[in-house]
Amino acid sequence: MAKDFSHSKWPEIREMIKMNWDLIDDDEIDTLKGRLDLLSEKIQKAYNYSKERADHELNEFRQVLNPKKNSSYYIPNKNFLY
Repeated sequence: MAKDFSHSKWPEIREMIKMNWDLIDDDEIDTLKGRLDLLSEKIQKAYNYSKERADHELNEFRQVLNPKKNSSYYIPNKNFLY
């Protein structure tokens, strides 16, 4: 299971997902159960994106969640919350 955060942060991250990918409904987000590795598929389905585009958006989202792993501290061109 690939988690980028502690279990206690899931409510906050869940809200960030809702803010950034509003076409993904609450039930779909709940099926993730904290597993961001499954989010790419949800993005593909909701937005009709290619796997590459969905993976790219997910990687940008993960960079926001883990800024220490990103040496350039690039902020993606999305409405991600901190």
